[in-house]
Amino acid sequence: MKLKLIMLVSLFAFGLAFNANAGSVVDADTDLVPDGFDNCLGLANGPNDDSNQVDADQDGYGNACDSDYNDDGFTTTLDFNTFLQAFTGAVPDAQTDHNGDGATTTLDFTRFLNDFTGAAQPGPSGLSCAGHSPNPAPCLP
Repeated sequence: MKLKLIMLVSLFAFGLAFNANAGSVVDADTDLVPDGFDNCLGLANGPNDDSNQVDADQDGYGNACDSDYNDDGFTTTLDFNTFLQAFTGAVPDAQTDHNGDGATTTLDFTRFLNDFTGAAQPGPSGLSCAGHSPNPAPCLP
């Protein structure tokens, strides 16, 4: 009887050990935010970064990978004016601060320029609500 109990407990423990890694968390950009909650899958913007999941316009795309300030789906000349106004200080806009340092600087311009030259779409985002326009409510993790 004791042997059967020991074998049963051993099998149970063995099964738990194998099951421990079965549901491991995926974090493609290694920013310590699981992909299902990460608003910028292609760039690290997690707890170790100043731009920690900041999403100024609450469209589901983090500022780190969202140069589409008018939410039309692309980074175009229509977004350039918004960036320029924030860059010169005429009209500050939190959306244009891509690196989370609290200001729109040449570092942010590099991000904007990369998106602008390719008419890039924002993201990608791991949030299911991202990019559903118009958003009736903020798209937050």
